[in-house]
Amino acid sequence: MSKVKRIIEGPVDWFLYTVMGEKQRKFILNSINDKQKEKLKQLLLGKKNRQRQELKQIKFHLYNLGFIDQGLQELKNYMQNVESPYFKRMSAWELVLWHANQYSETDANKALDYMKTVEDGESDADQLRRIAIIKAELLDMIGQPEEGITVIQKALENGAHPDLYLAMANLKSDLRDRFEWVNHAFAMYDLNEIEIDVHAEQIYDSLQTKGTLSSKDNGPLVSVIIPAYNAEDGIQVAIESILSQSWTNLELLIVDDCSPDDTFNVIKAYEQKDSRVKVFQTPSNSGPYVARNIALQHAKGDFVTINDSDDWSHASKIELQAQHLVEHDQIIANTSEHARITEDMKLYRRGTPGKYIFPNMSSIMFRREPVLQKIGYWDSVRFAADGEFKRRLLKQFGTGAYVDLNTGPLSLPRQSVTSLTGSSAFGYNGFFMGVRKEYVESLEYYHQDAENLYYPYPMVNRPYPVPEPMWPKREEKTNGVRSFDIVIAADYRQLDDSEISIFNQLLDENSHSKIGLAQVFHYDLNLRAKIEERVRNKVDGDHIHFIVYGEKIHTKTLILIDPATFLITQKYIPEITTDHLNAIITNIVDDEASDDVTHLTAHLTDYFQASVVWYAINNEVQQSLKMIPSESYGGVWDKGCISND
Repeated sequence: MSKVKRIIEGPVDWFLYTVMGEKQRKFILNSINDKQKEKLKQLLLGKKNRQRQELKQIKFHLYNLGFIDQGLQELKNYMQNVESPYFKRMSAWELVLWHANQYSETDANKALDYMKTVEDGESDADQLRRIAIIKAELLDMIGQPEEGITVIQKALENGAHPDLYLAMANLKSDLRDRFEWVNHAFAMYDLNEIEIDVHAEQIYDSLQTKGTLSSKDNGPLVSVIIPAYNAEDGIQVAIESILSQSWTNLELLIVDDCSPDDTFNVIKAYEQKDSRVKVFQTPSNSGPYVARNIALQHAKGDFVTINDSDDWSHASKIELQAQHLVEHDQIIANTSEHARITEDMKLYRRGTPGKYIFPNMSSIMFRREPVLQKIGYWDSVRFAADGEFKRRLLKQFGTGAYVDLNTGPLSLPRQSVTSLTGSSAFGYNGFFMGVRKEYVESLEYYHQDAENLYYPYPMVNRPYPVPEPMWPKREEKTNGVRSFDIVIAADYRQLDDSEISIFNQLLDENSHSKIGLAQVFHYDLNLRAKIEERVRNKVDGDHIHFIVYGEKIHTKTLILIDPATFLITQKYIPEITTDHLNAIITNIVDDEASDDVTHLTAHLTDYFQASVVWYAINNEVQQSLKMIPSESYGGVWDKGCISND
């Protein structure tokens, strides 16, 4: 049988990874559903596909689960041991990207060392362009911009590309030279050039579209929504760029989210100057999606779109998106593209590999009436609802009704140099982790069986629970710390029957208590990715909560089911203090494991600042523990399982 499998694998691998290019492979995978993908995977499971899956799992553990040290070491081992030149390049590429995204000179030098392996034998034109962009960026980080310019010039000899032009712009110290290259990128999309005042105190605030565009005042009304919070210093740029659009038949609805600064008065002044501006305010600070929903309630446009309060938009943005909807009746929504730019006017990738221009999900423009009728409003959470809204659109109207337009960078969102959005515990930097990972899993679980995906506003009752940092109305806290009666930490992706029994027993015994569930992960490349249904069904967001990375928690009792999950350091777990720390050993422990138990005891004591009380899950485990010297693990209680006392 193994001989037959090798005979099949050879041609399959040759066809998938030699005859077909990356774009062709992606096209096939994007054209089929999940069940078909699984069948195709089983049918065509070649050696290289297994290697691809292993690399994918290592990346998942590194980025999504936060096994930083272990994940990086696994990547290095994979690169050194894999025989395939293709996967050797791909694993080296992942190491390059990891170090490049740290934005330090030390990491840039490490990334450049791996770059030699990445370049060796590469022939794909798209990948070669991405490599050139990252390499030039790294050379700039280590103080060698001229070498970076040489790299980009060589790449441009193989063909013009807007991302290459933006990469070149980043290497120019003179702002006039920089924007000359930026405008080369705009020219590739037939967009009017943009300009700045190099003498302005805030260069970003001087951004404007160059030249005069003919006004389009006879098309459908477009409602543009700007949610605003603490935006007194920057919102004028966003407002002026919208009021200067070539598509003049628009209304601008600005909603202040109870800002403590002077945002409300700033936007009220615009209401007095331009009849197209309408100003609203949230009843209490609730986040941008509640602000959007309030505006959507008042919107009168045929089409609705969003402009964030810190985003400058090109004067053609509304026209290009609106005209597309006018000309394509079957399209329900579209988006345009953007390129993030820092306050010192450098383009920023935000985790995208060798790419500055990419779809702007928050630029969505949709047909108001059918969308309000079928799916309603945005989810009333504080962040991350753009993706959820898109999922409902696709499920209700079909994948062909939503289009990411290839427009070029019609928005230049302002990216703070000192505080990048993606670096926060609740931010997004190209992958889901912590609170966003839990949000996606929770919404996917609800979406898969929900008969109705209509979300009302106001949302009196949530359709599914979300972590507390996403709530519009947050809990009252003491010094930012949430309080629980009991927190249970476990790897809820795969609990055996005895662990589920203990879990359910703990829930039953604490049915009138406030319970937090903390997801911690085993480092296991073969383990399923999502929390299992037996646990997911217990979470209600009222009595039982998932707690996430970035939260500060104090609990009377913290119980660890299978504390071996803490043997390998992982980043994305909440900060927890406790009065009582109990650890339940769930697996048979032998003499060789005593070092692990010793290490684990010290690690848990250090992490939670509490002494560990050990329990055995059953008599069998209890007996195995008695075979290990007591001093190795600090002693274990004589009970066979946990109890109230």
